[in-house]
Formats: sequence, C-alpha cells, structure tokens
Amino acid sequence: MGFQSADYFILLLLFLFLLCPILQAAESQEPACGKEVCGNITIPSPFGIDSSCYTHSWFRVTCNSTRNGKRPSINVNGIDLEVLDSIYSDAILISNPVTYINCERISEASVSVNLSGTPFFFSSDKNIFGSVGCGNLATVLSNEADSLGGCVQPRCDHGASESGCFTGIAGNFTSYTVNMTAMYPDSNRCASAFIFSVYSFSSAYPLPNGINFGTRHVPAVLSWNSTYCGDGGCGRPGLGPMNFHTYKVESCGNVTFHYPFSMKAQDDSNNSFKVICNKTANGKEVPLLNINGTNLQILGFDFLYGTVKVNHPITYSNCRKNHHNGMSLNLTGTRFYYSDSDNFFKSLGCGNLITIFGNETNNLIGGCLQPSCKINKKTSSIRWLSSYYS
Repeated sequence: MGFQSADYFILLLLFLFLLCPILQAAESQEPACGKEVCGNITIPSPFGIDSSCYTHSWFRVTCNSTRNGKRPSINVNGIDLEVLDSIYSDAILISNPVTYINCERISEASVSVNLSGTPFFFSSDKNIFGSVGCGNLATVLSNEADSLGGCVQPRCDHGASESGCFTGIAGNFTSYTVNMTAMYPDSNRCASAFIFSVYSFSSAYPLPNGINFGTRHVPAVLSWNSTYCGDGGCGRPGLGPMNFHTYKVESCGNVTFHYPFSMKAQDDSNNSFKVICNKTANGKEVPLLNINGTNLQILGFDFLYGTVKVNHPITYSNCRKNHHNGMSLNLTGTRFYYSDSDNFFKSLGCGNLITIFGNETNNLIGGCLQPSCKINKKTSSIRWLSSYYS
C-alpha cells in the first residue's frame, strides 16, 4: 500500500446561525410535533414532549423548570442529559458529564454515560476525546478494551497551572473507559476525560471556552439509529450554502490573493510573500510560495484571518522508502508559523504513540495514540490532536 507524498492543512470556517424561536401566546391546541419548544430549544422529531410526538420512550423529552428558566432533558439508562441544541438532522447536542480518573473523592462522584441497549451512540465524525491533566497519556478504550485513540497532556511547567489535550477517535461507540498513564516521574495522575462536540471549540482556543479541571459537563453530540424514526426518516432541511467575496487584486489558477502576497516583484528573492505563478505541462497555472528553499502550492488565502493554506509535505517516521523521516518543513527565520488553532497534527499508522516536539527535543508539544487497526478492520488509521496550556 502506497502513501501520498503531500497533504495540506485545511482551515474550515463554519458559519452557524442559530435561529431563536419566537414564542407567541396561543390558545390551547394539539402540539405541533417537531416544533415543540422548551426554553429556547426547539424539540426536533423523533423527540417529543407530548406523548403523541414520540413513539418510543427513548425519545421522550422532559421540560424542567430551573432557576435559569426551562431546560429540556432526556433520560438515558437512568442519567438525565440536558438537551443544548437541535441543529443536526440526525443528532442532538447534549450536556455530557465529565469523567475523573485517579482523583479520589471526585472520581467517586463522576459518571460516564453508557448508551448500550439504546438507539443512541457517540459518532466519531461529530465528537472528539479530550482530557485535562498534567503529563499523562490519556487513552480511551472500547468495551472490548481496544484503543479508540489517545493523547499526551504536556507537562505543567513554565508556570502553567494545568494542561490538556484532545484527539480524534475511531468508529462509533456506545460506551468507553479511560486509562491515565504517567509520562514523567512528577506527573499528576489525577485527570479528567470527556467526549465532546468537534464543533464546540472556537478558533482561538484548542478546547472549548472555559474548559478546565473544574468543568463538570461539556457539550457532546448524541446520534441515533435512524430506523427508530420510521419510514419517513429523521432528516430536516439544512441551511443552504453561503458565499462571500474578497477584494480581488491578483490571481493564479483558481487562487485569488492580494496584499501582502504579490507576483509583481518576481526578482526579489528575499520577499517572503512573493507568489510564483508556475505553468504545468498541460498549461495549468499553479501558485507557489517558496519557504526556505521548498516550493509549496498555495491552495487558499484569507487576509482577514492572516492565513494561507498550502499543500504541505508529509513527514515519515521509520519508513525505509521515504526520505522525510522525522523532520518537517522548517519555518525558522521566516514570517510564517504553524497556527495551533487552524491546524491539526495527523498521523497514519496502527497502534503507535506519536509525539510531536518543538525545535528542542525536550519541548514536548503533545502527542496522540493511534487506535488499534482491529477497530475498523483496516491496515491504517488517521488520528489528529491538539494540546493547550492555561
């Protein structure tokens, strides 16, 4: 099996407009199933508050009165889960309890949601695994004790009070366990772990705003088996595509760019933002950016966010047929750097602990544990991670 020789970092901008329902006083009438409201949350089908709006008790929603207004919740295997939003056609956003490991009294009070025997599951497409702690390898396991993924918490040095990490997970699952393995003699094995929504963190933070060791709940996406919705399915119309345009100055191929990038000063070899418009053998124009002697194809440009998306070479480790073993593109001495909010570290392989370091080998940035290839019955698997300090 061969590997591609190049990959690129993708900056995904998700503009999500939440439409708050406008409540109007009305005379008592039959409930509008799929449009019931609790607080500011519209309850989608197949869920319902009124008994006529759901066909199975799993989809029953209770509208609770709290000090902060009305809050909808569902009960899954004896645990009440607050419903936070209903923006998906085949899933809902819930408040998922955080699990604590090796934390004495806190561990005893924490719970982990078990979805076994229900139509619900955690989707790996919409959720990721995160952990808060200091210097541990956090591993998430399936019921069969197969690794679903894992990440390495950086050490809590340089004045940081706590650190954390997050990583992708393999496959869909209904329950999980978490192991913490100390990576250093001074590691604090007390840590928290959680499954949370991949869309819940902003570009300014690798983890959701306000996440820390004291966080007790995080938003997570709960999916369900669509067969429970009947022949009509569970789909709802989604938002249409949205487009916006930037001021066009120059273009090469299908890429448009402007200041500070330019093709005009082609003879200035010291210009970090000089774009080379190269023509291929078939006449296609390809914009290139030369960084420390390496030509990188430009795939996109965003002036407002100060980012340029490029076709980035893959780094191989312990692979005899590939010469980029262990080293990445060097941005030292340039005006560019890898953004920790717009990029993810990915690894292709099976069952390895992958660590990423800064310029010095004692500067551990983070790491991830590739899941066992038994999960998807494939010979390879892709993982991604990020780490943060506070």
